[in-house]
Amino acid sequence: MKQYFLLSFCFCLVLGEIQAQFDQFQHEMETKDSIATFHGREKIFIHFDKPQYQINDTMWLKGYIVSGNMNMVNDSSRIAYIEFIDVNGQLVKRISAICDLGLFYSNITLGDQLFPQGDYILRAYTERMRSFGDSLFFQTSFKIINPKAEMWKATLNELSFIDDRLFIAAGLRADEQAPLPNSRVTVTLKSKNKTVFRKRMITDAGGNIYIDTLLKNQSDKKNFHLEITNKDLDLKIPLPDNNQPIDLQFLPEGGSFIVGYQQRLGFKALNIYGRGVDVKGVIKDSKGNILTPFESVYKGMGIVELTPLQGETYTAWLDNGSNYKIPPAAARGWALQVGYTGQGDSIVIKVDTNDPVDTAGCFITGETRGYNFLKGRLRKQHHELRLPASTFPSGVARVTLYNANGVPVNERALWVWHDDDLKLQLTTAKNVYSNKDSVALTLAVKNDVGEPVVGSFSLAVLDTSQVSFNMNAENIVSYMTLSADLKGPVETPYYFIKNPRSKATDALMLTQGWVKYDFGNTAGKYGYEKEFAIRGKVTNILNKPSANTNVTLFGRDGRNGIFFKDTLTDNEGRFYLRNFPLFVTDSVSTLIKAVNKRDKSFGVGVEVFNKEYPGIPEPEAIFDPESILFDTAAKRAIDRRSAVMEQLRRDGRYLEEVIVTAKARIPGSKNLNEDGGSDQTITQSVLEQTPKDDLLTVLSKQIPGFPRMRGMPFTIGRSRIEIVIDGMDLKFFEMNPIDVLQYYSAEDVKGIEVMRSARYTAQYQVRYNEGKVDFINPPIYVEITTHGGVGPFLKKMPGMYLLKPNAPFVGRQFYSPRYTSPDQETIFPDLRQTIYWNSDIITHKNGEAKLSFYTSESKGSYLIIVQGTDLKGRFGTLIAPLKINAERE
Repeated sequence: MKQYFLLSFCFCLVLGEIQAQFDQFQHEMETKDSIATFHGREKIFIHFDKPQYQINDTMWLKGYIVSGNMNMVNDSSRIAYIEFIDVNGQLVKRISAICDLGLFYSNITLGDQLFPQGDYILRAYTERMRSFGDSLFFQTSFKIINPKAEMWKATLNELSFIDDRLFIAAGLRADEQAPLPNSRVTVTLKSKNKTVFRKRMITDAGGNIYIDTLLKNQSDKKNFHLEITNKDLDLKIPLPDNNQPIDLQFLPEGGSFIVGYQQRLGFKALNIYGRGVDVKGVIKDSKGNILTPFESVYKGMGIVELTPLQGETYTAWLDNGSNYKIPPAAARGWALQVGYTGQGDSIVIKVDTNDPVDTAGCFITGETRGYNFLKGRLRKQHHELRLPASTFPSGVARVTLYNANGVPVNERALWVWHDDDLKLQLTTAKNVYSNKDSVALTLAVKNDVGEPVVGSFSLAVLDTSQVSFNMNAENIVSYMTLSADLKGPVETPYYFIKNPRSKATDALMLTQGWVKYDFGNTAGKYGYEKEFAIRGKVTNILNKPSANTNVTLFGRDGRNGIFFKDTLTDNEGRFYLRNFPLFVTDSVSTLIKAVNKRDKSFGVGVEVFNKEYPGIPEPEAIFDPESILFDTAAKRAIDRRSAVMEQLRRDGRYLEEVIVTAKARIPGSKNLNEDGGSDQTITQSVLEQTPKDDLLTVLSKQIPGFPRMRGMPFTIGRSRIEIVIDGMDLKFFEMNPIDVLQYYSAEDVKGIEVMRSARYTAQYQVRYNEGKVDFINPPIYVEITTHGGVGPFLKKMPGMYLLKPNAPFVGRQFYSPRYTSPDQETIFPDLRQTIYWNSDIITHKNGEAKLSFYTSESKGSYLIIVQGTDLKGRFGTLIAPLKINAERE
């Protein structure tokens, strides 16, 4: 009630001097408030068990959906979409989850076929969130490690390339455990494909190599990588370049930089990986005079004060000699300054202008999460307003200055934090636990005034000897109250929650606080998605709508689940299939069939209205390639795994993996080779990963060098490409291959076979090239087998439609082993990285919940991460250690 009283009070300040302009402005603000309240944005946060996985690990997820204005759990959206994007900005996998009471649960196996070692982005959103722009989607990153990757045969103790000096200190191994002593290796430094440095050397008795050398004329350092090779090694290691220029930007407070006023400029310095780097320097005028020093205070961010003069220009000079222009100052304009008083109990808003024209026509607002808590009109050239900090709720507060036409001309973001997050506490029965021990936990949750809280929480227990965890990483508190309302990724966001009044936090607001919610004048293009449904249309032989036609759907959920649906089309031939069962896997396939009144499919066409998804943006920054290599916890986990596997082999309890290779056969293929042979086979399982991609996109991804667009030579190297569909050559029908490949989608196709070598192209040349066989540059034949099997004319079977929808599914339950005693033996040592995961913890009216799990055989400490909400706008997180003593008590 206190906040609403202050809002009414600020309104009454100008009530006696209302004019037509303010009436209109007030109406617009009230309209925005209404939209924010009843049709506002949503926010998603996903808690997943750990920041780093190994190949074939399972990622466990819990999602929270809240309304954007009050942060209360929103039960309007019933489907959430989760996307996995690789470092090149390519969609790897998309899944969806069922939401209930603003919560959803899911999991995904990170198999090596789709998820090779590297960095990935996890992005999540609802259909409703698309109305407010893709930039407000939840987005974070994680890593996948392949223990069998060649690069793990090297232990990089130090690797640097600074000022043309290359320094390497590394230990090498021939296999998973044994070092590579007294062996000859070749070390090569390459820039793209150009060799910059090469040296043959011999490892010492411990398998170590050391290189310390100066390289000449290497000013253009791009795409460097290191290769270490011999008969046992083939290592390719990306090399970070510390000499790349820094991106340094200066942003004036409020957005305007005008002459004659002392103003603050926030600055942020980023490296080529988009990460903040510390900088130090001075600001000089055009005559070279030093005006003021500046230095970043956290993650490359800082604040500097400057009074610009008329006609003068300014340059920031770093200690390394590089320089950056300061934005030019405007001759006239408004200066908006917002900050705390010395005690921090009040917020001071200062507005100044050197242009007195039409001063009385300006308006000012203050809002948090799109809801206005302050509205007023300015009547003079200089204005100062003091408000209690309690006027604004916790979150990113924005003060905006509007001109007489209601156009925003200045904006300033300020972080307001009342320390009103939920307070979580964990208690255990013992201070120290042993291996394979039973751990009993009690979670107690209270609000900021000490009252017990009923809420929903998720908990992960990690083995920190195998997984690194950043204590200041994103969590539900930092994201819902801070990061979701800022521009771009925030590094270590929880640091700012713990340091709310620091200079670093104010620098963050000055540099990344420039974002607004565009609610528009309507409720938005995209509404709340209430259920999963399949919509489509049936037409007759004349392509006219087929009314009252029976439509049936046969579906399979994974290998065992079978379901059935049927309906009738309406007068416009449209059908709507809904009320599907709960799916338990993300592998759902369906066959939709329509028949005419004579129970025949001839002349009947089925069309499905496929869902459109938001585009994948270009990656904003390159991921740091050295981060995995220098992760000591990851290296320790891989070494431990290698040692365990080696011991199991010695004991005869583990057999080496045997890979059986056989030619993949495509059912129904018209392959001309007797053995059905080909140089490359793209199976249906591969095509099902991107069912909506057209074949041109599929082939350009799967076949190196395949032309991607019209106008390019339809060749790979000197070999022309010939397309054959269901045994029919496109060249015979004089059909443009680009048009045909863009017409078909991956879901229309059973499989694709590629013949490059003369061995497999000879039969095709005899049939399709008038018997002329070119053994030097044979044509490349691409044999496409469709589901319809009728060649390049009708891509779908009459009356049928094969659909692999992105259906929401219920994730499986986390398995936690139970031990009857610490002496219980297991075939494989229990070295779990995620010791325990529980996504459905509900605290009762006393604010408590009890849970238990068993420790593993790992020697080291655990970290417990708890996150959740009271469903009423408050969030809480807790990171607590759990000590494990390998010696039994």
